[in-house]
Amino acid sequence: MIKKFFDISLPKYRGSKKESAILIYQEKKGTGPILKIGAILVILVTTGIFAEIALPKAEVEIWPKMENLNFRTEANAGQDEAIPGKFFEEEKEASKEFPSSGILEKKELARGKIKVYNKSQKPITLIKNTHFISDEGKQFHSLKGFTVPSKGYLDGVEVEADAAGDDYNIKPSKFSVPNLKKYSQELFFAVWAESLEPMKGGFLGNSPQVSEDDLKNAERILLEKLLAEGKDSLKTTVSRDYIMLEEAWKQEVVEKFPLAKAGQETNSFLFKAKIESKVFAFKKSDLENFSRDFVFSQIEPSKKLLAQSLNLNYSIKEKDLDNGKITLNLEISAKDYQDVDPQILKEKIRKKSAVEGKMILEGEKEISKAEIKLWPFWVKKVPQNDQKVKIKLNLD
Repeated sequence: MIKKFFDISLPKYRGSKKESAILIYQEKKGTGPILKIGAILVILVTTGIFAEIALPKAEVEIWPKMENLNFRTEANAGQDEAIPGKFFEEEKEASKEFPSSGILEKKELARGKIKVYNKSQKPITLIKNTHFISDEGKQFHSLKGFTVPSKGYLDGVEVEADAAGDDYNIKPSKFSVPNLKKYSQELFFAVWAESLEPMKGGFLGNSPQVSEDDLKNAERILLEKLLAEGKDSLKTTVSRDYIMLEEAWKQEVVEKFPLAKAGQETNSFLFKAKIESKVFAFKKSDLENFSRDFVFSQIEPSKKLLAQSLNLNYSIKEKDLDNGKITLNLEISAKDYQDVDPQILKEKIRKKSAVEGKMILEGEKEISKAEIKLWPFWVKKVPQNDQKVKIKLNLD
């Protein structure tokens, strides 16, 4: 070694100062690796001791055995019942225009007024239905009897066409009295008439009218619309937390009437109606709470209910909507499992290997499956310190 070399004196050799410095440097450099290796060994031993004491831990995951539960029972819903329930109600009214589908064969006689002249020396009396013929050949008749003074006239005599049709709506015309020709040619030319305004009202053809079927269809269509809207409106306005069963609806017609009668001549007519919608409802959460409480009352106190497994089917058995009460048939299904004590399980697997611990846990009647993970990788047994053991319950 260099150290031994320096312990031996060499009287005959005298090196230079430079050579002495090099040898001293080599001595210092040679001691470095030993120190480093020693330090590393100390660190490794210390770390190993620390890891052995502080790091080991175990993660234990267990799957409890599940039991399927099925129950049938009844429950009352109402104001003071096990499941609180109440009515929601709303009124809706509307009017709608409907076309008339009936056909009316319409015959209307034209009417008007004429001025009758008398050029003879004597007054002349003409009876009711005296005929007047226009210069176009259209015949009219008087609606009343009247007398025309001699060498004078009578204005405002009402006449009506002998036949229906708009071709009798003639413009102002002159008229003769054809029947006077039978009595006297002179009198025929002495008495005549004229109209100063057109005749009006003549019509012959078909016209729309309201039929009985129109009224029935209008009532049916409008009520169906209102009843559907009444349901939709309540379903929209009532909170989604509430359950509204189809059998719990009550809808009534408050009023209904058309603004026309059967046979009335019109192209269209209005129909009006008002309805009241009521529905008896209860909260879904109240039904679930009742069902959950019922299940708890049927299982052992040491067991726990798997909350997400609760499933309900319900239907109405009886209803008394006038008094706001219904009876429900309930079909309840769920799963429960035996509660486990983590501390007891930790004691049973303490200082056991992962395989041994798994076998011990899966041997418990309330456990269907178990998994044990140890850390770090070199740890072979479950730590004795229970605080280093974490137990997780898997309910999936």
